[in-house]
Amino acid sequence: MDALAQRLSPKPLVALIEEGTAEQLVAALRSGADDVYVIGELQLHPDLFIQSVERQLKRARYIEEVYSLRDSLERSLDELREDQHAAQQVQLNLLPPTSQRINSLEFDYILKPSLLLSGDFVDAFPINDQLSMFYLADVSGHGASSALVTVLLKNMTHRLLRNYRRNSSFDILSPVSTLERINREMLLTSLGKHLTMFVGVIDHDRSCLDYAVGGHHPLPILRQNGEVRYLEGKGMPLGLFDEPHFERHFCELDTAFGITLFSDGILEIIDGDSLREKEDCLLRQCSSEWDSPEQLLQSMMPAGRADNPDDVAIMRVRRDAL
Repeated sequence: MDALAQRLSPKPLVALIEEGTAEQLVAALRSGADDVYVIGELQLHPDLFIQSVERQLKRARYIEEVYSLRDSLERSLDELREDQHAAQQVQLNLLPPTSQRINSLEFDYILKPSLLLSGDFVDAFPINDQLSMFYLADVSGHGASSALVTVLLKNMTHRLLRNYRRNSSFDILSPVSTLERINREMLLTSLGKHLTMFVGVIDHDRSCLDYAVGGHHPLPILRQNGEVRYLEGKGMPLGLFDEPHFERHFCELDTAFGITLFSDGILEIIDGDSLREKEDCLLRQCSSEWDSPEQLLQSMMPAGRADNPDDVAIMRVRRDAL
């Protein structure tokens, strides 16, 4: 069975064994079986076996879909490397409008790549009339390969949105489930990249933020009721671990509030001798009123600096008092 498992990998394999001894069960699992059944027990529990086969068939279709996507991505990567100016235009077309209004919320952002192509990415869109999702992602590295992951990210999140509207999947409703799906697809595509990500879903009827953190730093800053603070939360980066841990957090939102998200490139341009000093600087800057994320970025740029050592993205989500 070892040879069969190696030939089929990573496609799932269900093993049928004659005896249900611990030795045979362990041997089948070590040989690469994803599920194991004893032949003599099939008549006693046929439904369990059918459910297992259906589950593994669904997984096989999912793997085929990801491999097809990876082939397409590899071709796209070659094209990106050949013409990075054209790739830059493609990436810009994938980004949302720099300022937009969704379900009574204002979303605006600035994204400054250190090279032509950026590993930072942002998006915001309505899930339905009650829920709005937004996220900021920071892909490891620079250049074409990192930019390709942002293309994949856009594809994945909007595929989850389409699945929700078709009633075939509801992962998009949960920031934790969204991070888990993205993590699985990142591992299956084998691009050798990882990313950090903050995902938030705002429930407008409940005036509540549901969010999860995928190894992202610095954490977003919430401003409301005269208080400015970092949101709490922690989690693991995406694309590195088979079973990462993500925490689900909720935060009540006032009638008027503002949430500011940053990629870690902002920490490269802020003056300060320590991380704590830089984080305190971000809090001070976010305690003031700014017309736009671009104005906020300019206020933190050291005098005379024209370029960025890393990609920098700032995204602001706000609701003004009625």
